[in-house]
Amino acid sequence: MADYAGAEAAIKARLVAAWTETRITYQNETPAEPWPPVDAANVLLPWINLEIECFGSRIVGQGRPGNHVYRYDGMISVHVFTPMNSGTETGKQLSVAAGEIFRRKEFYNLEPGICVRTEDPFPALGNSASDDGVWFGTTMTCAFVYWHRG
Repeated sequence: MADYAGAEAAIKARLVAAWTETRITYQNETPAEPWPPVDAANVLLPWINLEIECFGSRIVGQGRPGNHVYRYDGMISVHVFTPMNSGTETGKQLSVAAGEIFRRKEFYNLEPGICVRTEDPFPALGNSASDDGVWFGTTMTCAFVYWHRG
């Protein structure tokens, strides 16, 4: 049966299936070795981190018990990390590319009345250095709604 956890898994699967540009890390998971990502010359490579947040849910309309429409509002954030002093262009390009994976899509249509719908992505300007001074961050955000009937 479809549920919110499955909707988050579908978002992750959509990114994994479409993303080939860099390594991906996830909330509360240790990245695979070698870490941090480097090329053959031991030069640091960009990477991304997927974060999914739910801001709340509510019943939409009247419905009947067992046949209510629920709306879960959330945000997909793809944080792009590029080596410090490498400029902002690569981070912006990767942020835009990640956003296009989610631009106005509908997926996770497992049952009638159930799906994830995404809005337009916003590739924010890079504006943050990591605490260790090694990485520069740029973030793409994309609002989504998980529709559930039950």
